[in-house]
Amino acid sequence: MKKAKGMRDFLPPQMMQREKIFSIITEAYREFGFQPLETPALELLSTLKAKSGDEIAGQLFEIKDSDLAMRFDLTVPLSRVAANSSFPKPFKRYQIGPVWRREEPQKGRFREFWQADADIIGTASMRAEAELLEMSLVTLKRLGIKDSEILLNNRKILNSILEYFGISEKRSDIFRTLDKIDKIGYKSVYETLEPIFGEYSDQILPIFDMKGSNDEKLDALEKYAPEGVAEVRKVQELFSDFTFDPSLVRGLGYYSGTVFECKGTGNYKGSFAGGGRYDGLLELYGQGAPAVGISLGVERILVLLGEDQEKKTYTEAFVATFPETYTDGLKIAKELRENKIAAETDLIGRNLKKQLDYARSLIIPWVLIVGKTEIAQKKVTLRNMNSGEEEKTTLTAAIKKIKG
Repeated sequence: MKKAKGMRDFLPPQMMQREKIFSIITEAYREFGFQPLETPALELLSTLKAKSGDEIAGQLFEIKDSDLAMRFDLTVPLSRVAANSSFPKPFKRYQIGPVWRREEPQKGRFREFWQADADIIGTASMRAEAELLEMSLVTLKRLGIKDSEILLNNRKILNSILEYFGISEKRSDIFRTLDKIDKIGYKSVYETLEPIFGEYSDQILPIFDMKGSNDEKLDALEKYAPEGVAEVRKVQELFSDFTFDPSLVRGLGYYSGTVFECKGTGNYKGSFAGGGRYDGLLELYGQGAPAVGISLGVERILVLLGEDQEKKTYTEAFVATFPETYTDGLKIAKELRENKIAAETDLIGRNLKKQLDYARSLIIPWVLIVGKTEIAQKKVTLRNMNSGEEEKTTLTAAIKKIKG
């Protein structure tokens, strides 16, 4: 039987790598004071379509003959919860989970993928943006991602530029085109938007290809968008390790202010994290509040890190036994686990050679051989599976050696 298109199975080595990543991200999020929250995979269609944008609305997995669909991100469900709940402000939540989008699968893009979100609800201060960006850097460093940069812009700047030149129509089309600038290039963006901007195209379009320092670019845009520029400067006062990019849009329709992305600067040039401010989203579902969040794309982070096939099991010690010593082996395995050592025994009744082959195939580092002689001497034969060295020792000494 084939699996569904755009979906994947994760075998034990892949899941162990993913769980390690989840653990690193979770630890970093908690250190910054974020609390866990879980939301359902299914939401009301009206909830998801409230402000998803036309492109995302067309990618929803809708449940036939119902008013339900699969969540396409973790932000909209959070907004529904937060708008109808009472939390001390600011409410800082994290969630790691799968989301679904009905788009054509391609390399590095799937219909089911995992996100690791952190959001701050209840403050309009740019301190929130600065904290999220600082936290993302800490997290990425712990994950081992070095070749990256943060790009930042503000939707208020984009909107103000269009207002300044009196362009009120086709804003969704403009933003959609700008959002593809990495894929189609500045030249194609220019050719697409020139007819829309008309006589102002030579003034507007160069903005999206500006060079220079952050301050130089912000100075040039201040006359068009003083409020948006001021917000970027406030972020910069608290967190300056970003590149201001006037062409950065972020595709989702609910963003209202600051937007940012983490992108690779090495062999991988794509975006693997992003987010922004969505102050108007919560009021669509109940009580409004300012909000900002960031999402780390687990799948793309794995592309950067490369697949780790070395670890195949969490088992640290395998207790190899004979038919007449299996019950003794169970007691030894139990004591290993009581000492926080992951241990297993043979459940098939194989001979010693096949038990050792099994441990070797899963790269289990230690094997404790329990035969009649070992039982009589109240010892075990401890084998280091990496070096092949063996020694007969007490279980207490073996535990100490395994734990290092």
